[in-house]
Amino acid sequence: MQDLRFLVILLEGLAAICGLYYYKKNPTIQTVGFFSYFLLFTFFVESIGLFPAAIYWNEELHFLKQTFWYKNFWLYNPYQIISFVVYIHYFKWNISNNKTRKFIDKALLLYVIICITNLIFSDVLLKSHSVVTYLLGSFFLLGVIFYYYFEILLSSKILNIKREISFYISFPALLFFLTTAPIFIYFKYFTSKSPEFVELSSWVLIGMNIFMYSSYSIAFLWLANRRKRTSKNITNAF
Repeated sequence: MQDLRFLVILLEGLAAICGLYYYKKNPTIQTVGFFSYFLLFTFFVESIGLFPAAIYWNEELHFLKQTFWYKNFWLYNPYQIISFVVYIHYFKWNISNNKTRKFIDKALLLYVIICITNLIFSDVLLKSHSVVTYLLGSFFLLGVIFYYYFEILLSSKILNIKREISFYISFPALLFFLTTAPIFIYFKYFTSKSPEFVELSSWVLIGMNIFMYSSYSIAFLWLANRRKRTSKNITNAF
């Protein structure tokens, strides 16, 4: 299981590098640059998140078990808020309806206020993952993605959907959050009652992470090279 977690972190780093490569080839698409730097940030956060495992497996570090380093909820709870803000902003920038964009901005501000308030006035921050942050963020993000799809269907973008990097980012993200949201709903209730559920949940989370970040990497590389080949073909035609 630990080996697979290392694999996930490596794939996060690879997705960030591939995203920056795509951005270098297409510097005018600044939203991809923004998203790629977020993936790089994710890689660093996940790397720091390995500290509890390092403490567990190294006896000389066992003295840190009584410190905040042994539980990384303090790291992931704020990160989750940042993550949903970035994802929602990214897809908002790919929506053309101004009224919808303004509504998303207002709703996003309310979401951040609710999540921060929950972390401050509850014992969640240092003791467990915030279900409020994850579930509200997941439903909010899924709504934005579905609206993004709706807008594509009603516009000429659908004719060039194969070249839209935002579409290739949206599909793995959609599957990831649709799959993981139910896990967060039931995880708290089955943690002490069903070890089988905990193990299955861990495998699902790792599998979906591998799928999502692998999909990002493939999409970035494929579309970066596809755009390059297309540009060359157009140049040769003239």
